[in-house]
Amino acid sequence: MKQSIWILAAVSAAALAACGGGGSSDPAPVDTGAGPSPIVTPAALSLHGVAATGAAIANQPVSAKCATGTGTATSNADGSYTVTVTDGTLPCVLKVTAADGTDLFSVATGTGSTAVANINPVTQLIVASMAGADPAAYFTGFDSSAATAMTTTKVTDAVSAVKTTLAAAGVDLSSIDVLAGTLTPATATSAGNTYDQALDALAAQLAAAGTTLATLTGTVVATSPAAPAPVETATSPTASLPAELLLKPAASNCAALRSGTYRIVLPQTGHALADQTGKITLDAKTLGLVFTDGSTGTWVPNGNCRYLDDNGKSDIVVSPAGVIVMRAFDSATNTTAIGIGFPEQTHTVAELAGSWNTAGLSYNAAGAAYVGNSNSGTVSATGTLTEGSLCENTSTWSVTSCVAQTTGFPTWTVNADGGFDATPPGATVAGGRNFVYRSGTGDLMMVQVDADGSFEVRTPQRTNGMPAVGRVYTGWDVIINKQLLATPVITESTNTVSSVDSVAGTFVRLAKTVGGVDERQETVAINSPRNGYNFRAASATTTTAGAPFNITEWTNLSLRGMGVNALIRPAQKQMMFSVQQ
Repeated sequence: MKQSIWILAAVSAAALAACGGGGSSDPAPVDTGAGPSPIVTPAALSLHGVAATGAAIANQPVSAKCATGTGTATSNADGSYTVTVTDGTLPCVLKVTAADGTDLFSVATGTGSTAVANINPVTQLIVASMAGADPAAYFTGFDSSAATAMTTTKVTDAVSAVKTTLAAAGVDLSSIDVLAGTLTPATATSAGNTYDQALDALAAQLAAAGTTLATLTGTVVATSPAAPAPVETATSPTASLPAELLLKPAASNCAALRSGTYRIVLPQTGHALADQTGKITLDAKTLGLVFTDGSTGTWVPNGNCRYLDDNGKSDIVVSPAGVIVMRAFDSATNTTAIGIGFPEQTHTVAELAGSWNTAGLSYNAAGAAYVGNSNSGTVSATGTLTEGSLCENTSTWSVTSCVAQTTGFPTWTVNADGGFDATPPGATVAGGRNFVYRSGTGDLMMVQVDADGSFEVRTPQRTNGMPAVGRVYTGWDVIINKQLLATPVITESTNTVSSVDSVAGTFVRLAKTVGGVDERQETVAINSPRNGYNFRAASATTTTAGAPFNITEWTNLSLRGMGVNALIRPAQKQMMFSVQQ
């Protein structure tokens, strides 16, 4: 049997001031023989810059909080300001409150008694990226500890990250010093400078994409390297788009489908590895496509966030995080395969470090068929699996028990065409390709396809939280059989959580096929058979209409932040993707 893809400061001293006999707290002059030395008064810190949104933010309050000291001022008619911080020391965080009550933030770094800090929507994004926190909360809590943590490197990295995000949407700040450069807002009689025009372009892009600065800021926070690790709660994060997509045009029937380049993974039997992955370039406004080989096509709307291709035989659905799952028709073989797509991103091997859970299909040569698996493993910062487990059964498809693996682990290295090559030990040719996507919640997922069509989806290991009573989930169900073929139609199902039992680790939900007559109550166990998975046992029940109904077993892996669940269904010898509507 083929092995799973997963396996293949310092302490400062206080100065004591001498006191005169009269009890004065003023420092005593030092007699050097040339008369008393002058008393040195620390220089005030002067912060200045321009506050603008494209137009100047005129006559509005500006506040600064520094490593030591605070200060306030009022901006001038042209948005310029100067804040004097008595006994102040850098770094500082700044806030301007616009006339409509909106707050914008910035930072000033360096040394000395003066610094420049423009304040505008771009600098707000820089604060969000640098702090990995809501800029308003960061400003409120700014203290000496936060000042110490605000290194020049972190600020520089945040500037670079924000410029890259905005460049993807056509807002070019590459030649602009956004924190300390010259910003000249437009007036009634003169145009603004290049920096000001970039702010105008950002405002226009936000409006055209139907996105607010607040939403973009929140996404930058969630995807910042400085953001704290997600804390598991009863409510999983709402699947959302990454920042670079929020500024791109959206399809008229789907806010989650944006213009750009998408990575497509299309696992197939008897195809070369290179033929099982490619890219498409999508124009979301026209739904026009350009494929890897240069050919073109068009998607046709088939409901909200659902499409047919131009021959009407491929069926495509899109999750709220922009993940595509499709029944892809192959006219050469007259068969339909499964396809998984997501916006193309660049990641480093170090980002893969950690423990992951998987769900997928592995090829079994003896049975000439694919077998469901739910493996787990840990990846080092250099891209090598350090431990793993094999969780599959070729006859029953049960994924409830695992066998520890200690050898045969592949190494992942960057592929110049995107993603990572998965190379078995001792081999010189990659046996698979691995691709990574980070959604707007900051969560990662991986998709790997092997040369024989085996594939897995992965999500970081975590402990699932109990869902809230009343939670409603509706999804499209895309099913793949043991021959790696997609079943004839995409169905829809919905469920509502009826009750929870935190002691037993189970919840009951009212579930049904949309448009069907199979509504019934069913019990789901969380973190079963292992943390991060949910399990539904086979049982016999009746529908709400009183008809007998057999509930079948499945093991469910939620791809956190993606709006996608992967399920292994042993009785049917199938894998299923449930894509959130």
